[in-house]
Amino acid sequence: MAAADSDASDPSAQPSITPDAWRAAALALLGGGFAVGLVSAHKRLGVAVPLITAGAALGCTIPVALASRWPPISPSRAARALAGTARKPTFSIVVAARDEAVVVRQLVADVSRQDYRRADGSPLFELIVVDDRSTDDTAGAVAEAAAEHQIAVVTRLVLRRGDGLPDGKGAALTAAQPEMCNGDVVLVLDADARLEPWFLRRAAGYFAAGALAVTARRRILDAESSWLAGAQADEQTLDGELNRGRWALGGCSEFRGNGIMVRRELLAAAGGWRANALTEDIDLSSRIAALAGERVAWALDAQVWEEPVRTTERLWRQRLRWAEGALRRAFEHGPAVVTSSKLPIGARLDFLAYVAQLGVPPVVLGAAAGSLVTGRRRSFLAIVAGYLGISALLGWDALRWERRPDGRPLVPAERLVRTLRVSAFNCLWLLVVPRALADLAFRRGSMRYVKMEHSGPAGPSTGRTRDSKQGS
Repeated sequence: MAAADSDASDPSAQPSITPDAWRAAALALLGGGFAVGLVSAHKRLGVAVPLITAGAALGCTIPVALASRWPPISPSRAARALAGTARKPTFSIVVAARDEAVVVRQLVADVSRQDYRRADGSPLFELIVVDDRSTDDTAGAVAEAAAEHQIAVVTRLVLRRGDGLPDGKGAALTAAQPEMCNGDVVLVLDADARLEPWFLRRAAGYFAAGALAVTARRRILDAESSWLAGAQADEQTLDGELNRGRWALGGCSEFRGNGIMVRRELLAAAGGWRANALTEDIDLSSRIAALAGERVAWALDAQVWEEPVRTTERLWRQRLRWAEGALRRAFEHGPAVVTSSKLPIGARLDFLAYVAQLGVPPVVLGAAAGSLVTGRRRSFLAIVAGYLGISALLGWDALRWERRPDGRPLVPAERLVRTLRVSAFNCLWLLVVPRALADLAFRRGSMRYVKMEHSGPAGPSTGRTRDSKQGS
C-alpha cells in the first residue's frame, strides 16, 4: 500500500468569497417570494397564488412519477451490457476521510469483498483514501484493514496536510484529482458507506451500457431505530424517484454525494474537484451538464448504505449546508446550464423547474405572515396543503420500491403511514431554505463546515442484501 502527501499549496483550494451578485440574488429571491406569499392573503388576488403553485407542481410531478417506471437503462439492460462487453470498466474508489477510524475499517472490508474481478481473481478496482488531517489515526486504520483483508496492493493513502486548508468533502477530494486515478470510472464514497458484495458489478453495467455519469441509490442503515432515521430513509427513496424520473424524461438529473460515479475523462474535462464547492455532488452535476450535455443515470440496484443523522441539531446543520449549496450552484452554474448548446431545451427547462422549487419556501413564509396580519388563512393553508400533497404523491409512488424484511412489498397501511411521515419531514425545507437565503445574503465570510459524526452501526441486514433480480 502506497502513501503520499497532497499539495497543500493548490491555488484552487482557497476559501470562496460570496460575490455581491449572489447576495443580491439571494435577497431578491427571499424578498420576492415573501412578497408573492403576502399577495395570497389579498381577498381577491390571493386565490391565484395557490392555484398557480399547485398547478405548476402537479404539472412537473405527475410526468416525473410516470417516467420513473421506464428509465433509459434498466438494471436488466445494464446486466446484459456488462455480460456482453469484452473490456469491463475499472474503478478508482475515492474516499475522503477525516477522523473516521471508527467506520473506515468497515468500508475497507466491504471493498475487499467486491466480486467484481477478473477471471484470475484480481480486482477490477483500486481504493484511494484521502486522510484529511485526521487526529484519530484514520490512516493507520486504513492500512491495517487493507492488509487484513488482502487489498493492500490496490490501496493508496493520500495524506492531506497543511495549515489553513479549506474544510469539507469537496476540498478534501482535490487531493485525489482524476489524474491520480487509474480506473476508467471514479467512484466517490463517504467514509461511513457500506456496500453489498455485488455493488461494483451492478454499477459497472450502467457504464457498459453507455452511461458516463451514474449515481447510486442511497439507503439508510438502522432506519428502524427512530422516527428521524426512518424519515431520512424514505426521503432518500423519494429523492431517487424524482431523479430517476427526471433522467427518464431527459432532464438534468443529478449526483447525490454518497455514490458519485463518473468516467475519469469526463471528470478531468470538467476541471476535477473544486475546493470551494459547498455541495460537490450537484456542483459537478451542473458542470458536466453545461460542458458535455451529460445527464446522471440513476442506478436502482446499485445501493450505498449510510448512517442516518441522529439528532435534529445535526440534521439542521446538514440541511442548511445542502440548501446553501443548492443556491450557490444555481447562481454560479445556472447561467451556463440554461445557455448550454450541449443540452436540449427540455433539459434546460427541467433545470429551471428544479431550481425554481427553492422559491416555494419564501412564498410559504410570506403567506404565513399575510395570514397572521389579515386573519385570512385559506390561501396559506391551501399552499401548505399543496406542498404536503405533492410530497405525499411522490412519497407514496416511490415507496413501491421498498420491501419488508421478508422481501414482500409494504402493506397499504404501512405504506400510508410512511408516506405521511416523509411528507411531514419534507416541511423542514420550508424553514431551511429561507434561513439559507438569509445567510447567503447577509453572512460575512464563508460558511463554517461542520463534519457529521459517525458511530458505525452494522451493515445492511441479510434480508435486504440478497443478490436477487431487481425490478426496472
